[in-house]
Amino acid sequence: MKITIGTILVVLAFIGLGQAEPVCPMGDGWVLEQVFSDEFNGQGLDGEKWWDFNPEWYGRKPGYFSRENVTVKDGKLCLTAKVQKPEEVTVENKVRGYDKFTTSTVKSKKRILYGYFEARCKSMKASICNAFWLYDPLNPPAKYKEGSFSEEIDIFEIFGKPAKKEYDRVYCTTVHRFYTPYVESIANAKQTSLPKKAMKQKLPFDFHADFHVYGFLWTPTEMKWFVDGKEVFARDNDYYSTPLYIMFDCEIMKDWVGLPDPADLPSTFEIDYLRVWKHQDQPFPMAKGF
Repeated sequence: MKITIGTILVVLAFIGLGQAEPVCPMGDGWVLEQVFSDEFNGQGLDGEKWWDFNPEWYGRKPGYFSRENVTVKDGKLCLTAKVQKPEEVTVENKVRGYDKFTTSTVKSKKRILYGYFEARCKSMKASICNAFWLYDPLNPPAKYKEGSFSEEIDIFEIFGKPAKKEYDRVYCTTVHRFYTPYVESIANAKQTSLPKKAMKQKLPFDFHADFHVYGFLWTPTEMKWFVDGKEVFARDNDYYSTPLYIMFDCEIMKDWVGLPDPADLPSTFEIDYLRVWKHQDQPFPMAKGF
């Protein structure tokens, strides 16, 4: 049988038609936003959408964000944490205090305001914080000067194998409104006092054992968090009306749960997909990043 290029194109078109666009769990009127959504099915990270490092933050000491720890494999974004061997520690990182571990992050190249955000994820099995969050509304030098605010929305912060057992299977979410100057993990102590600022809830599964779907609804009036389609937390939107970057990362939280056991590393935080929908009646401004 002779197969022509035309036949191949027809087959590919037929397959494409059979792949329906994901439907938003929030109901009618929601449109998938391709600028931010990512199925992670390519050969590598989409450089049009993501940074594989944080342009303004090296990481949370003693672990620094390594670009080598960000990969796309088998249709998933993989963020890995590792132990640094002594011979791998550079002079710069030694002096800066990034001399024990390497972690990883991705940061969207554009900011977003409002929408429904959904990610299917599986945490690493280590005492390292795995996070899905939104932050950083201000460009330098504004974020380093007094007189403004820097907002952050944590969709989740979870530990697959926390050293402190009180955080085992505990889903954590928090909202922040920092006074500027704001410098990640250094100058961010002073905050606006907020009602219903945080939530911690024990869930009936291990975060590292399987994939689960985490969702967040952000509108001008409300904020809601979901796990596997079930609402777990909600609050009024009081201050969050500026575009923010989308983040996935893994961080060392030594003041929260202590340092990870080196025997548990390397370990990987896996993201199957990120889907972002906008409502057709809702303004959806986007801002350029760096």
